[in-house]
Amino acid sequence: MVNTRILEQRLGWRRHDPAQGDDPATPESRPIRHEPLLQGRVRPVPGLNRPSARRADSEALWQDLPLAAEGLDTLKARHGAMHSIDRDSAAAMALDQLRTQLVRLLRANNWRRIGVTSPKRGAGRSFVAAGLAASLSRLEALRVLLVDMDLTAPDLARRLGLQPPGPLEGLLSGEAEIDEQLLRIGTNLALALNATPVAHAAELAQDPATGAMLRQMLDQLAPDVAVFDLPPLLGNALGTSLLPHLDAVLLVSDGTATQAPDILECERLLEGQVPLLGVILNKSEDPDPRDRAAAR
Repeated sequence: MVNTRILEQRLGWRRHDPAQGDDPATPESRPIRHEPLLQGRVRPVPGLNRPSARRADSEALWQDLPLAAEGLDTLKARHGAMHSIDRDSAAAMALDQLRTQLVRLLRANNWRRIGVTSPKRGAGRSFVAAGLAASLSRLEALRVLLVDMDLTAPDLARRLGLQPPGPLEGLLSGEAEIDEQLLRIGTNLALALNATPVAHAAELAQDPATGAMLRQMLDQLAPDVAVFDLPPLLGNALGTSLLPHLDAVLLVSDGTATQAPDILECERLLEGQVPLLGVILNKSEDPDPRDRAAAR
């Protein structure tokens, strides 16, 4: 799912490989040196595990969240939600593999705020964000929060077949309480959805009060992982305005439309702001691994 080597080959990037006799004096075709973290080893950072007392303190708040569905299977059957949350889909299988790497990395760095974005619209950000949150929530020991932060064009609620209790702007501005705006799937997946576009969203994202409310939501709910469905990075001031609220970012690339300059520009925007976990190649023509297994 996260394989920058394949992406580089498809986009025509070339790195030096001494084993292939490459000349170090020849410039690389990919100038950005922002290495995706999911491609390498991560050394554990001692003493950074969060105390378990926080989970007990937030138990009552989780129980107070309105129950939208008894579980992911119920949500999929009742509302026909996107198939990335379907355990048996090829997308879910790939996201489960990503989950294994991601959980290791989050624990090693004491991270929990993960943004999912793309260079432009149509790459499948919401598809990946919802599927990743669903995959993480299948680990019953984890509490997972999924937030639709595409404030200018919210669409996650529609894709999941759910009706938000109210506009997310009310929560971010402090006018609504957490248990009035969020929904719960099963026991360990919370959703902060939105169906109302926000005027001047970039300004709202940079308001100190918005940052304070996001921190308050995380402090009170104490999720192990919070997945933020972000707007695109290119041509959108909102996307970059939200970066300070994140620990790391996953970049979704459209295998049929994303160009190498788009990825490079996104990496430039992220460099020095927030770590890039990796690039997810979506809408690729890679065969379904189950088809290969069935042919054996």
